[in-house]
Amino acid sequence: MELIRTPIKHFIRKHFIQTRRGYTVGIYIALGAAVLLYFHIIGLLLPVYAQAIVSWGLIAILIVFNRIKKFKYPPWRIHFMLIASLITLRYLYWRTFETLIYTDISDFMGMALLYLAELYGITLHFLSLFVSLWPTENEPVPLPADTALYPSVDIFIPTYNEPLELVKVTVIAALQVDYPKDKLHVYVLDDGGTMARRSNPKLSQAAWERHYEFRRMAREFGAGYITRERNIHAKAGNLNHAFGYTNSDLILILDCDHVPAKDILKNTVGYFIRDEKLAFVQTPHFFINSSTVEKNLAVFADAPAENEMFYRGGQPGLDFWNASFFCGSAAIMRRKYLVEVGGISGETITEDAETALSLHGMGYNSIYYGRPMVCGLSPETFDDFILQRSRWAQGMVQIFILKNPLFIKGLKFYQLICYINDCGFWFFGISRVIFYVAPAAFLLLNLKIFFASTSQVLIYALPHLLSSLILTEYISGKYRWPFFSDLFESVQSIYLFPAVIGVVLNPRSPSFKVTPKGQTSESESLSKMAIPFLIMTTIMFIAVPVAIIRWFEFPLYRDVIAVTSAWSVFNLILAMASLGAFFERRQVRRHHRLWANYKTSVYLPQSNEPVAGLITDLSLSGASVELGLSVSLKQLDEVTISFSDSYGNQYSVQARVQRIFKKGTYILCGCEFIVLNEETFKNIVGLVYGDSQRWVDFWNKRRKTPNTLRIVFVLLTLGITGTKKSFAAVFQMIFQLIKRQWKYLRPNRGTV
Repeated sequence: MELIRTPIKHFIRKHFIQTRRGYTVGIYIALGAAVLLYFHIIGLLLPVYAQAIVSWGLIAILIVFNRIKKFKYPPWRIHFMLIASLITLRYLYWRTFETLIYTDISDFMGMALLYLAELYGITLHFLSLFVSLWPTENEPVPLPADTALYPSVDIFIPTYNEPLELVKVTVIAALQVDYPKDKLHVYVLDDGGTMARRSNPKLSQAAWERHYEFRRMAREFGAGYITRERNIHAKAGNLNHAFGYTNSDLILILDCDHVPAKDILKNTVGYFIRDEKLAFVQTPHFFINSSTVEKNLAVFADAPAENEMFYRGGQPGLDFWNASFFCGSAAIMRRKYLVEVGGISGETITEDAETALSLHGMGYNSIYYGRPMVCGLSPETFDDFILQRSRWAQGMVQIFILKNPLFIKGLKFYQLICYINDCGFWFFGISRVIFYVAPAAFLLLNLKIFFASTSQVLIYALPHLLSSLILTEYISGKYRWPFFSDLFESVQSIYLFPAVIGVVLNPRSPSFKVTPKGQTSESESLSKMAIPFLIMTTIMFIAVPVAIIRWFEFPLYRDVIAVTSAWSVFNLILAMASLGAFFERRQVRRHHRLWANYKTSVYLPQSNEPVAGLITDLSLSGASVELGLSVSLKQLDEVTISFSDSYGNQYSVQARVQRIFKKGTYILCGCEFIVLNEETFKNIVGLVYGDSQRWVDFWNKRRKTPNTLRIVFVLLTLGITGTKKSFAAVFQMIFQLIKRQWKYLRPNRGTV
């Protein structure tokens, strides 16, 4: 069957051919009529009580529809989004024509900035609704029975300054991928051992050592090793250089810390056989460790990961419009189309999205397959997290300025909207800072930037906020808790603000910077990057008591004071909850553990009969195993752990018991794997990383969303804890500074 990638064709096929035509046509005619009615309602001049009935009546409809399963899917999904959009458009109409009042130039400047920030947010809101209209759930295309029909595949593993042990694991896993060995070739692309670095007097010794170590490792395992003369165009240049030394039909690109599961090619290559115009298949990035924000806030075990919003919500939405984009790793690319567009693009520092834009502009297709089949590492410190996000933000803004999708001729209009949304999102740092500062500017500086009565806020603003909250839960409730988007964006905003402004002023100024991975921390500490955010939080603290004073001093402004006070309190709660993200937790573990759920047979010392157990977590170092209370074990006993993964692959590994804990009806044994040789280590890599179903199960394990009140309680708890730790750390730093200065300034008693 011919693959249909055009969304409009898919729409017609699904809803006018494969279903009852008359029924479907009736639904869409009703939707069209509803749209006309909604636009009529937006500008209606009604009494205050009638406006309240309209606003809160629409909110009630959203709440009811959100509980009806039918409204989760088109065409009813479209109707739900239209109702939410109507509430937002009513707010925008009111905000534009009834709240913008000129008083003086300083007030006007502040008012204009706030209005533009809101206009940006609402525009992005509607763009994201378009993207999320119809998310896809692609199933893998079976490969043909005859392996001679399989395309050949090169696996590229680019590396720059990452340690050998990190890259080694990815190389081993890549060689274990389930694919005909005569059609699979693995290459280490070493940009840390280039001739330029080996010729540099300051870098020479380390570069030569790295060159020999990585080349030896690659040869021992049966992989290729490629380096180049100079480090030109960073990662993009490294990948493009390797094209000249390889020739397979497809290329799987893996960051050197992205360890592939065995089924990654089996689940993706079939798409290329089915569709000759397919340029690439992107798969999700799954991370074995929490991001620094999740780790410092201690929410990784319960709340969906920060990146799930994009990989489980954004990419499936983009895929419907044939606009899912290459994310730099975990993607399979068709070589001939990459060569046609000049290889991996390198004009901006987000070479991945830029390359996808070029391929889509040439009329080629993309697929997003949503099963996580690589396991990588998130940045370990807040500084590295901001470095990574700044690069993404700067790169997407570069694309918006230097390669604006509006001027890419081959893009369809729906792809254009998707790319505008992708680029536009990264300006959020500017609007977030404005939203933080705005209420404090009124309360502390008396800038009159918002004119509204309490009743107007209750009729227009509050329904708009509630509908946005309901819509967010409706679209992404399975992979993002309410208010957590605000939290994640808040901790980035003040740092992305100058980064984005810098690119706007000089689009070619950013340079590619590698995000450090696999770092450790010996002690808990406050990130130095917390200082600007702490200052902003302190200003919000001051604004709250000032609001109380102004309430009594200016009775005529009580409506506006009430609105800005509530706004300030919300900002303060969010800022306090965000403070915990800056307090770096201790991280000394060499290998990260992650949840597992495998039934196992454990062979005990001096016993031929195995006992049943359950593996509850795994890492390259060892495993945690639950055993019955009757099992007799002591510390340093050697056992053999045997189990099979979801694909039936059998594993058996020797381990040494390091810790034993009694927990209710079972004992929990912390076991360290005994690595006898390289073959044993390869086996361990396979059992830890080979089964992608483990990543799927972990994702699904965190899909349950608590109620909103529970999440508010979580935010308040995070706020109290984060504020206490952060300010205690600041006072400790100040005390140590004063102590050092006093010691330096104090006169020496031994002198006359």
